[in-house]
Amino acid sequence: EASPSQVSPPAPRPSPRPVAPRSSEDLSPLGTWGGPHVNLTIGRASALVEYDCAHGTIDGSFMVDAGGRFDLAGTHVPESGGPVGAGGQPAHPARYTGSTDGKTMTLTVTLTDTGQVLGPFTLTFGIAGRIVKCV
Repeated sequence: EASPSQVSPPAPRPSPRPVAPRSSEDLSPLGTWGGPHVNLTIGRASALVEYDCAHGTIDGSFMVDAGGRFDLAGTHVPESGGPVGAGGQPAHPARYTGSTDGKTMTLTVTLTDTGQVLGPFTLTFGIAGRIVKCV
C-alpha cells in the first residue's frame, strides 16, 4: 500500500478553450460548418445555427474540452410557413452538445423547456449546409 506521501495528486483537468484559429491544435475553427439539414456559423463570441424550419443561437464562445466535446447554452426558434404574428415564434432555451475533431462535428440540440431532441446532425468544416425552409 502507498503511504499518503507517495500518493500523487489527481492530474489537473484541462480547462475548456474557445474555438478560434489561434494554433494548429484547435479542434474546430471559426467559420462555417454544414451538413444535411443544418448550417452552423461560429463567430468569436457566439454562433448561429440554421436548420430546416428553425434557427437558433449559441450564446457565448464556442468552447470545446481537450477531447473535442462541447455542451453550450443557447436558443432555438421554430419557423413555419405562412404569416407569423408580430412577435414571431417564441424562442426556446436549448443545449447544444456534441463533439468535433476539427474537421467533422456531431451536434445534438435539446430544448430544455420541452425535452425535445433534434439531431444528431453531422457537419463538416468549410461546407455550407443544405437547408430546406418552410413554405
